Amino acid sequence: MRLLNAAARVIGKYGYAGCSIARVAARAKVAHGTFYLHFKSQQDLFDQLLPALGAEMLEVIGKAVRDSKSLIELEQRGLTANFDYLVQHPYLHRVTSEAELYAPVAYRQYFEELAKPYKKSLRRSMAAQSQPAFSEEQLDAVISMLLGARYYLLTRFCVQGNGLKPLTKELTDTYLRFVAEGLGVKLDLPLPIAATAQAAEVIPLAPTRKRKAAGK
Repeated sequence: MRLLNAAARVIGKYGYAGCSIARVAARAKVAHGTFYLHFKSQQDLFDQLLPALGAEMLEVIGKAVRDSKSLIELEQRGLTANFDYLVQHPYLHRVTSEAELYAPVAYRQYFEELAKPYKKSLRRSMAAQSQPAFSEEQLDAVISMLLGARYYLLTRFCVQGNGLKPLTKELTDTYLRFVAEGLGVKLDLPLPIAATAQAAEVIPLAPTRKRKAAGK
């Protein structure tokens, strides 16, 4: 995982095009040859990277949505945990957005793995609230719409310069209203949102270097 984490940060700063084996090895503080003990090639690294990072994020989201009492609570907890994680790991946005070109197989696998537990949780929540059941194809479409909405909310409202900022409460509430009205469920009273999601701090996608003062 050390090399994968190093690669993620290199891509966050330089993109896939600038993610050389030498840079990854240097970032991980291992010998160049050590890379080939774990990966067959640079492309092998790219193909394993996004699914591995996605699995870590899914574990965090899964814990956050556990024991949700309603579909809207499930969505709020999931959205908050998802965006909190991305804000704390800003390089994941670039790793994901460029993967469609540089690691298309990993890109598809990543979204398929995101959809599986989401689909299961959504089906269970809708059944608990006696909501009309969707067919498998319809539920797949709903999940795609919701994942797409989250992705473009992140891209449109959270990417700021070289950093990511949390989604505002107003936009979070707008998303929840969209979900409630679209699926025909009751919009519960606003639930407490984790403090990290309300912070105004913008976390950089890549570390910035301090400029030396003139004359030093």
